[in-house]
Amino acid sequence: MMNKTTSVLDTMVLNKVQREAVEYIEGPELVFAGAGTGKTRVLTAKIAYLISLGVSAGNLFAATFTNKAAREMRQRIESILGVPAQGLWIGTFHSLCARILRREAAAINYTSSFTIYDSSDQLSIVKKLLKEFDIDDRTMPPKYLLSIISNYKSSCISPTELENRAQGFRDRETAKLYRAYQRTLSSNQAMDFDDLIANTVYLFRENESVLKKYQNLFNYVLVDEYQDTNTAQFKLVYLLSRAHKKIFAVGDDDQSIYGWRGAQIDNILSFENHFPLTRIFKLEQNYRSTKSILDFANAAISPNVNRSVKNLWTDRSIGETVAVNRYRDDRQEADSVAEKTKLLLDKMKGTDIAVLFRTNAQSRVFEEAFRKKRIAYVLVGGTSFYERAEIKDCLAYLKLLVNPRDNASFERILNVPARGLGDKARKGLIDLATKHKKRLLETVLHCDCSSVGTRAQKGLTQLKELFELLLDLNNSGEKPHELLNQVLQLSGYMDMLTQQESEEAMGRMENINELLNAMAYWSTENPQSPLSAFLEEVTLASDVDVWNPEDNSVNFLTMHSAKGLEFRHVFLVGLEDGIIPSRQNLDDDEKIEEERRLFYVGSTRAMEQLDCSYVDQRRRFGEILPSEPTRFFNDIAKELFSFSDNTSNFSAMFGSKRLFSGVQPASKLPASKPRTAFQKAQDTVRKAKPQYDEFSQETVEFRMGQTVVHKSYGRGKILGISGFGEDLKLTVLFNDGSRRKLMAKFANFQ
Repeated sequence: MMNKTTSVLDTMVLNKVQREAVEYIEGPELVFAGAGTGKTRVLTAKIAYLISLGVSAGNLFAATFTNKAAREMRQRIESILGVPAQGLWIGTFHSLCARILRREAAAINYTSSFTIYDSSDQLSIVKKLLKEFDIDDRTMPPKYLLSIISNYKSSCISPTELENRAQGFRDRETAKLYRAYQRTLSSNQAMDFDDLIANTVYLFRENESVLKKYQNLFNYVLVDEYQDTNTAQFKLVYLLSRAHKKIFAVGDDDQSIYGWRGAQIDNILSFENHFPLTRIFKLEQNYRSTKSILDFANAAISPNVNRSVKNLWTDRSIGETVAVNRYRDDRQEADSVAEKTKLLLDKMKGTDIAVLFRTNAQSRVFEEAFRKKRIAYVLVGGTSFYERAEIKDCLAYLKLLVNPRDNASFERILNVPARGLGDKARKGLIDLATKHKKRLLETVLHCDCSSVGTRAQKGLTQLKELFELLLDLNNSGEKPHELLNQVLQLSGYMDMLTQQESEEAMGRMENINELLNAMAYWSTENPQSPLSAFLEEVTLASDVDVWNPEDNSVNFLTMHSAKGLEFRHVFLVGLEDGIIPSRQNLDDDEKIEEERRLFYVGSTRAMEQLDCSYVDQRRRFGEILPSEPTRFFNDIAKELFSFSDNTSNFSAMFGSKRLFSGVQPASKLPASKPRTAFQKAQDTVRKAKPQYDEFSQETVEFRMGQTVVHKSYGRGKILGISGFGEDLKLTVLFNDGSRRKLMAKFANFQ
C-alpha cells in the first residue's frame, strides 16, 4: 500500500507544505490556501490519496460551490488514479443534499420525486400569497420577501422559530408569510434551493438514526472554498463529521467576498473552536503572479484585522511594476483601456486579458469604447448592457415615443411596472385592437376600452394619461436623457425599484444610471439630434456585439465573478471611494474589510501585469460628480506601484510618462505632512474646475434609493438627485405618500 500511495503523490508536483497537507489524516484539518497557491491541486490530491489508502470513493463527501469546479475535480482525480472514481459523492452543496433528500424524503413527509423550484416559481407563489393575505406588494415587495426568507433558511431558522422570536407587526407578518410559503411548497411537493440544505440539516437534527447512517457512510468530509459557507452549510458538515472528526476544509479568509449572500467568514476563522485538535496548514507559495503583483496585493490586504495572517510569496520574477492610472473621467478611462488592449493584442490573446469592475453597471462605457475600436469582448457572468431587462424596459418606452405603432415594445411595458394589466387584459386589448384595425398603443389612446374589462380600466387609464404626457414632452424637444428621467418618474418605474430594497434592485438602478449617463454623453455630443437618432445608434452598436467567448474575446467581468480565475493582464478599473468600497458600506467596519478582500481578489487575478485606474469625475444618474481614489491605495507603499497622471492636456493619453508616486488624496492626509507632487497636481486640476471647490463632500453621500429621515416629514427614500454643491436637489418619496423636492443643504436630515 505504501508504494501505491507514494506513486499517487509522485504523479503530482506538490511542494513540501502541500504534500504534508495531503498526507495528514489524523483528525480535523484546515488548509489556508492563498490566491494562486494550488488549492484545487491539494484538494484533488487529498481525495486521490484517500482512495489510494483504501477508502472507498463512495465513502467520501466532497462539497464545492459550482458544478464546473466539481466536474474539473472529478476529472483530475480520475486522471491521477487512472480509473473512474465510482460512487464518489462530489458536487455542489445543493446537488449533494438533493441526493440525500431524495433517498430520505419519507422522513420529512416528501416523496422522492419532489420538484425543485427556481426563482420564477418562487416569485409566483409569493405574489399569490400576498394577494391571498391582502398585503400590498408595495409595502412587502415579493423579491424582498423572498430574500428575507432565503436569509432565514440559510441560517436554519424555521417559521416556528421566527414566530417565537418575532417582535413587532412586520416580523409577525413576515413569519406568517414564511409559514404559508413553506406550506405551499410542501403541498406542491416542492423545495426551493435554500430548502435543499436547510431540510437536510433538519432531517439530521430530528432523525438520529438517519444522521448516524450518513456519518457511517462518509468516512471523510471534504469542503472546498470553506470561507464561502453559510450557517446552514456549516451545520451540515459539522453534523456529518461530528462523530469521526475526519474533516478537511480548504479556503482563504482573504477571499471571503460573499457576506452579502450569507457567507460567514467566522466559519473558517473559528474552525479550531468547532473542531478541537485541528491541524492547520498555510499555503503561501503563489504560482500565478509576479512578485510585484503579490507585494501590491499583500500590502492591500494587510490592514484587515479579522484575518489569519499569511504572506504570499513567489519564486517567479519581479515582473512589471503595478500601474496606477489617474484619468479625467470614465470616458477617458475606458478609451485608454481600449487603446492599451489593442496594443496588448499584438502579443497575447484576448482571452488572456480581463477588465474587472465592481458592478456590472460599469461595463457600459467600456463596451462602447471596445466597440468603437472593434475589439472583441465578452461579458462573463452577465448579459450585454443593452440586453439587460431594465435597459430593454427603458428603451421600449422610448421606442414607443418615436414609433407608437411598435406593438412589441408596447407589450413589454404594458404591465411594467405593475398596473393590474395581466394576461386577460392583454388578450382583451389585442382583440379590441384587431377589431378597430389599430396598433395597441393607438387603441389605448383613441378607442373606448371598456370592453377589455372593468378591472383593467384603472390601469389602461393610467397608461393613456402617461403616454399622452410623454408624447407631448417628446414633441416639445426634451433632451433624450431628460425624457427618460420623466419616463422613470411618471411611470413609477423607479418607485418600483426603490421599494424592493434588494441587492438586485440596487443593481438594476445602477444599470439605469449608466443608461442615463450614456444618453447624457450622447446629447452633449449630438445636441441637435432627436431621440430617434440615439435609438438607431444604440441598435446598430448592439448588433456589433456578436462575438463568441471562444473567438479570442477580452473578458469583461465583475471582481466577484472573477474569483477563481486568472489572466495574464488585468485592468482593475473604477477604483474610487463609493465604488470600492461601496458607498453603502462606508460606515461598517466589517463590510469595509470585505470590500478590501474584494480589492485583493481583483488584484490577485493578474499573472503578469496589473493595471489599476480611477477617475476625477464620474457620471451618476446623468450628473457629473467628483470622485476620489479608493482609500485602499492609502495602505500601499508608493514603492510598490508606478503612478501615471493622464488628466493633463499637455501629456499624451496613452503611454504617458509616469509622473508621480503616492496616491493618497489630500483629504486623507494629516495636515502636518508635506504635500506630495501627486497632491499638488490634484490641486491644480481642482483649481481648473472651480465647481469642485464649492462641492461639499457630504453631498456625495446621497444616492438613489437611500433612506433618509426628515424632522418634519419623517422617513423617506431618495428618488432623484440633481445639481451640484450648494444647488444639490433631492427628490424624496416620504412614507406618508408625499413626494417632495428639497435643497440638500437645507434638508437637515437626522
